[in-house]
Amino acid sequence: MTQIIFLYGRPGVGKLTVGEHLAAETGFSLLHNHAVVDLATSLFPFGTPAFIVLRENLWHVTVEAALKAKVGGVIMTFAPEATVTDNFIPALQKRVIAGMGTLHFIELRCSNEELEKRITSEPRERFGKLRDVYKYRKLDESGAFDRPKMPTPELVVDTTNQSPLDSARTIAKHLRQAVLR
Repeated sequence: MTQIIFLYGRPGVGKLTVGEHLAAETGFSLLHNHAVVDLATSLFPFGTPAFIVLRENLWHVTVEAALKAKVGGVIMTFAPEATVTDNFIPALQKRVIAGMGTLHFIELRCSNEELEKRITSEPRERFGKLRDVYKYRKLDESGAFDRPKMPTPELVVDTTNQSPLDSARTIAKHLRQAVLR
């Protein structure tokens, strides 16, 4: 059975870094959010209707392909933000169930102080990630990270004082236990 590990959280919590370690720990494939966003923005400006449709179709097609191929698992990194439609999560849940897979919602969190430090870090520039604390604060104040509504996570990992490797190992242990249930 294919496991879809939906690793989500605010910008800067460590989704990609934890996801890379989790992929190494589990052997699962990693679908980095910015790989999809970069492909969609190569054709359409971010946030435009055409971009939104393409990005969500890419997410869905990728998950469906993994389910059909019966791969062991896919780790998806995801940052809730206002341009994601409210229907995306329920549609993803239906696709995974229809494909006989399991979907694990894992939320990463960290303190606001640590988050703001991480946002300005140079490695984020490589993927064109948000690196401006002022802009982050304005987006946060406007509610930009409050949708789509996320399901209750089955695991929350605070990455403030935990290394990415330890965070990944916490998630891998949880996934092993979930499979046994």
